[in-house]
Amino acid sequence: MNIEASFLKCYPSVNVIGDEYEILFHVRERGLCYVKIKDTLYYEDNSGVLPSEKTVVKVRVPMAELDLAREYEIYFRASKDRKAYFSLFGTLLCEHFEFRPLVKTQDIHVYHIADVHYKFDIALKTASYFGDDVDLFVVNGDIGEVETEEDFFKVTKFVGEISKGACPVIFVRGNHDTRGHLAEKFTDYFPADGKKTYYTFSVGALQGVVYDCGEDKPDDGHEYDSTPDTPTEFLGTNRFSGYRQKQLSFLRSLSFSKEGRVTFAIGHICPNMTTFHKGDQFDIERECYTAWTAELERLGIDFMLCGHYHRAFLLLEGDERNIVPHSYPVVVGSECPHDDLIGAAMIIGSDGMEILYTDSSHNIRERHKISFVR
Repeated sequence: MNIEASFLKCYPSVNVIGDEYEILFHVRERGLCYVKIKDTLYYEDNSGVLPSEKTVVKVRVPMAELDLAREYEIYFRASKDRKAYFSLFGTLLCEHFEFRPLVKTQDIHVYHIADVHYKFDIALKTASYFGDDVDLFVVNGDIGEVETEEDFFKVTKFVGEISKGACPVIFVRGNHDTRGHLAEKFTDYFPADGKKTYYTFSVGALQGVVYDCGEDKPDDGHEYDSTPDTPTEFLGTNRFSGYRQKQLSFLRSLSFSKEGRVTFAIGHICPNMTTFHKGDQFDIERECYTAWTAELERLGIDFMLCGHYHRAFLLLEGDERNIVPHSYPVVVGSECPHDDLIGAAMIIGSDGMEILYTDSSHNIRERHKISFVR
């Protein structure tokens, strides 16, 4: 695709939500947008009305259909004069994309990146470790900030550039994504299950749950509302305590058939170790996270995948850093040296996986192996 000549502002991304894909893309001007797979047109659901007055588009398509077709097309008609009667639109334009579904059951290549914090150029090099042999990207929060629509676009552009719209992506909200003027509009601009930033995923031989801890400090923290003389119950821009309880109910409702599948949880913050320093302002929600852990243990997850700490390490059962005990291994796959960015290249099989912490020059900084306990 020649991006300079395209109606698309950047490459699309194909995001996994449940057992569907949500294709996310930006267009340069307002208009009608469609995704075509074989002979079927899909479009953004808006109670029967096709949106034409926006430039950010999210179209849900059946995973099985795209996996079978291995290609899709995005169509566009610019809005010339949308009105109550006799609307006019521009010439029909099209961009074609090849797609690689996740079909392998062994040696599955997953690249995890988080905590980019606007270091997009470096992050692009880091995330390219597997090249075209990547099967799935996990983009796990704190990629940018959310003060302006341009901030949203920069993140979308980054995800499009690493995936080229050609392989699946799992996209997760980080705590920095909950801050700023447009934080409340996150789900309008990024993949989500409606207004929920937690959901299940099922893609090839991989399945599991995306969770969202939200912020890393209490809801009434001074950082979120510094207005003097305000009653505590009205303080803050967040209500994540209640949001975590909703997720607990969600986790309790889940069950997974694990035959032939690797099951894992993905979230920006690890609920088992919210801080390196027990008892500080980041040591929150122990009771709730203990209940979350009980449900994740019941679901039999093989591992958990996190970012947030700006360090790359494994958190195992019995580690003294644990605040909430757990038996599953936690892969913390994001480190942020001043002039570099380290992510986690994972090679996943049915019985275990190898984890390579790699930098922007594709050097392997650390190597670990994990066996799954079933």
